[in-house]
Amino acid sequence: MLNRIKFSLLMLFCIAVIMTGCSTNEKISGSTQVTSELATAKNSGKATSLTTDSVARIRMAWGNSGYPSPFAFSSSGPGGFLRNSFLFDTLTWKDENGVVPWLAKSWSVSEDGLQYTFDLEENVLWHDGNRLTADDVVFSFGYYQMHPFMWTGDISQIQTVTAIDDHKVKFTLNQPYAPFLSDLVGIVPIIPKHVWQNVDSPLDYRDPSALVGTGPYILKEYDEKSGQYLFTANDHYFKGKVLVKEVAYMNPENQLLALQKGEVDSAMTYKYSEVQQLEKEGFDVLKSAPTGSAVRVTFNLDHPQLKDKRLRQALAYALDRAEMAEKITGGDPIVGNAGIIPPDSPWYSSSVKQYEYNVTEAEQILDELGYNKNASGVRNGLKLNVMVSSNSPEAQIMQEMLKKVGVVLNIQQVDAATFSTAMGENKYDLAITGHIGLSGDPDYLRQWFLGEASNSWAARGKQFDHATFQHLALEQMSELDTDKRKEMIGEMQNILAEELPTLVLYHRPFYYVFKSSDFNGWFNTSGGIADGIPLWDNKAALIDEDN
Repeated sequence: MLNRIKFSLLMLFCIAVIMTGCSTNEKISGSTQVTSELATAKNSGKATSLTTDSVARIRMAWGNSGYPSPFAFSSSGPGGFLRNSFLFDTLTWKDENGVVPWLAKSWSVSEDGLQYTFDLEENVLWHDGNRLTADDVVFSFGYYQMHPFMWTGDISQIQTVTAIDDHKVKFTLNQPYAPFLSDLVGIVPIIPKHVWQNVDSPLDYRDPSALVGTGPYILKEYDEKSGQYLFTANDHYFKGKVLVKEVAYMNPENQLLALQKGEVDSAMTYKYSEVQQLEKEGFDVLKSAPTGSAVRVTFNLDHPQLKDKRLRQALAYALDRAEMAEKITGGDPIVGNAGIIPPDSPWYSSSVKQYEYNVTEAEQILDELGYNKNASGVRNGLKLNVMVSSNSPEAQIMQEMLKKVGVVLNIQQVDAATFSTAMGENKYDLAITGHIGLSGDPDYLRQWFLGEASNSWAARGKQFDHATFQHLALEQMSELDTDKRKEMIGEMQNILAEELPTLVLYHRPFYYVFKSSDFNGWFNTSGGIADGIPLWDNKAALIDEDN
């Protein structure tokens, strides 16, 4: 059976989870100087220039994202996919303007949207010196049917892939698929047939050839114990000159301190207070745009009380989400859209119903539902639990706000594994979770609410039981007219806002902190990298296509 989705568009972005890695002792390297290379990267001081338009090395802060083959990297956050993208290429990619040609230099689409024909770049070499051909593309998608890629990319949409000649390949789809260029062939990497055709267990494959791609970088070292990586430039990269000769991903205990001490050159944070401090110290800052994130409350729709949407609406009115966003994010807080899609997305519908803070409205609904207050001001028969996987200021603020309308909310803090299991099995009352990936194509609404997101943080396997929503969710993905599709996505947002299967508390921006004197090629990717990742280590930023 074709792999529908390995991992949903919505990826957990809580830093405590993203930055958590394995702690085994395996070390992979293309160099014999395993220890000294990363030690040098850590202690070499600020990035140094080779010429006026190239940099010797930059050091970025991130955690362990696993072995970066297409079948073994960690899918607990976007780091694994991004590390993999340095080694492997896709037919299309994204830059600051949107989808651009990559391994495919051009393509054509049939009038019915069922066939895409790609002309491949002709002088692409695998890292081992072999040439890429259309057979590698055909093989890749066939192999992923049996051995799913570790990220998104709904290859079940594909009926056949055929090679027309050595540098031309044709895809035939089962039905028109609107995000095909961005969310399928722009995500799923092409792998070399001569390496993988004899590999039966790709998850366990650790031969150096497992990392042979066509990408702008070659992995020089991966220290699994420390969770650190060292990439070196591919001097024969077909897209142009690789501007940064070495990229090191370091795993400092304290990113802020590491930046201040010069141990890393750049890092990501969502804490505006840190941004303000670092700007005073001379660092440059890029803010994610679009925001591309959501921190939300998921309601268990099988819960005997929460299955009534009026209770969910009452809880929404009782939460001052503007105050919560201000307290937690600072900067320019963005209150969560009840229709989920962030307000700065081109797919956002401004006419969607929202829930402004209104204690009177919340009290009235709770009274109508029969949850009367006792002498202590607590509503009889209404005690709820909210599950979190880490210290959650959101849960604590919710607890105090709901107390004002007489609702008792208990906080249940569990470990990440327990949280994932409970979400996957729908065994909770409320849960607080966070996602990135909302910058990209809105088809994630279909995957999320039709139970097709294997991501447990999106309550995998559970469908939102609403016939009109389900119909729209399936219809929109095949609609190739953007205006018509926006109307459908708007209607989906209206339904979500009215029914409230989940409530977005706020949309949280990320900030990239760096020094332009080290490297100044960073940009915000239009629609987010791949399926909407609102981060900055886009390989396109590291390449000069004019050289």
